[in-house]
Amino acid sequence: MAGYFFAGDAAHTHSPAGAQGMNTGLQDAFHLGWKLSAALAGWAPEWLLDSYHAERHRVGAAVLALTAWQLRLNTARTRRRRALRWGVQQLAVPPPGVRSWLARNYSGISVRYPVTDGGHPMTGARLPPGHLTLPGGSVTRLYELFHDGRFVLLSPDGVPDGPPGCVKTVRYARCSARLPRTVLVRPDGYVAWASAWRDPARRQQETRAAVARWCGPG
Repeated sequence: MAGYFFAGDAAHTHSPAGAQGMNTGLQDAFHLGWKLSAALAGWAPEWLLDSYHAERHRVGAAVLALTAWQLRLNTARTRRRRALRWGVQQLAVPPPGVRSWLARNYSGISVRYPVTDGGHPMTGARLPPGHLTLPGGSVTRLYELFHDGRFVLLSPDGVPDGPPGCVKTVRYARCSARLPRTVLVRPDGYVAWASAWRDPARRQQETRAAVARWCGPG
């Protein structure tokens, strides 16, 4: 394993305006952590560690740009810039839709990772929160499934037999969140692959290919 990896403040030193540094740094660390763990365990594809830069650099750059803009606005000295600050604070920010957008962006929940092979619109996005009702009737939160740091393969119809040990397969009866028929979710809670195909044979074939791409053949 060669090269250097930077996360958190080592990767992006910026103004504390908006308090985004903590969220961004934690996401950097978690994102890099599961990929390093996969490489050390021997099952990571060759491209996986390189994807850390491709996915996280753009997030850090966006935080730097936003905090720099906030700092300039909050420390405005000219009359024109003070008027702009007043307009932003009193007119632009109060609407609920804007506040919701700001909350998603400041927390990092809105981050989407680039997808190179098309696929389902949910691919690259964060798995929405929700609850699963399992076939036996028990209920669990979706994010409870990630405590052991593995991929999670979700489907109400069942999934192919024999996935590698880094993948936890979960068949469920109902889900409070709206999910495609089959979803492969990364250890950091982002959707690696999803399929809405109703044809079980095609979906099973695509599922095997997605698992092999992300986790190796077994």
